[in-house]
Amino acid sequence: METTHRFRFPLSAAPATAECDLTFHCELKRAWPTPSRQNALYLSPSRNRFEEPDLEIYAVAGGNLMRFPRVAEFLVAPGRIDCRLQDGEAGFMVDLYLLGDVLSYYLEMTGISALHAGAVAHKGRAMLFAADRTGGKSTLVTYLVAAGFHLLADDIAALEPDDAWVTCRHAFPQLKLTPEQARRFVGTSEGFEPVHPSFPKLSVPAERVGHVSRESLPVARIYLLERRVVTGGDTAIRLEPLGPGEALIQLVRHSFLAEVLEGCGYATGQDGTAQADIARTRFHRLAAIARSVVVKRLCYPSGYHYLPAVHRAVLADLGEAQGVERQQAS
Repeated sequence: METTHRFRFPLSAAPATAECDLTFHCELKRAWPTPSRQNALYLSPSRNRFEEPDLEIYAVAGGNLMRFPRVAEFLVAPGRIDCRLQDGEAGFMVDLYLLGDVLSYYLEMTGISALHAGAVAHKGRAMLFAADRTGGKSTLVTYLVAAGFHLLADDIAALEPDDAWVTCRHAFPQLKLTPEQARRFVGTSEGFEPVHPSFPKLSVPAERVGHVSRESLPVARIYLLERRVVTGGDTAIRLEPLGPGEALIQLVRHSFLAEVLEGCGYATGQDGTAQADIARTRFHRLAAIARSVVVKRLCYPSGYHYLPAVHRAVLADLGEAQGVERQQAS
């Protein structure tokens, strides 16, 4: 991505030889004319304090317009995203919107699935960890990065299937951690900016925890996390393989914009006309991923002291159990 926008948190610099396939421009400017609600592709059921939808999406001339009323609007088109910021004091929201909903929507428009999952790299392969918002995804991913895996993505994993395999693209070199997590994995929670003034999580450069992968890698596993409270002394870690049908259901469920994409109609083509049904093409793409990648449910007990055992279970599942035991013995 090429941009003059100054992000609050540093992103990875592209190699000098890389070709730009997306430009981003942002300015404090009057909003685009609001299209008729009758022509909306999506209106979120959640509302802001003015009883307006938190997110509105319209097909307009030149692209798809994503409106976050009274804060910012994004015109999304092939190869370009333009932002008009309405509230100068809410400039920090541009990064949150762009690197969350907007970029995920752009990826889906361009044939890449955005899953609500963390991703790590190990020996040239990618492993994804999908979970609900309180499912322990950030904790496990951060632990694995501290244990030697390389971070690919903290919150949004971008998957692209082709004839040979499914590739996970590398994302932003940041981890969203609570102050308690930052103290545990970094040694301090001081000096890190909050992701949002009203949220407890901090944006922590991944290099403060471990290494970052800056290459896209083939996906070896997708793990669906089920963290449980220990009862009756049951501390077992279970890995349960899913068939393609159940795997597809879970991939649809864990799409980053699942509700938005199910409610959305058509993406806009280069010439400004409706071109592709996002929901239908996304479903076929996720079905291809479910057929190509091993998807397993990873059930494990809640608690930091169980994470080393989860680490061992993941490596064993990848066929590296003996190597782990030799490492621990030494």
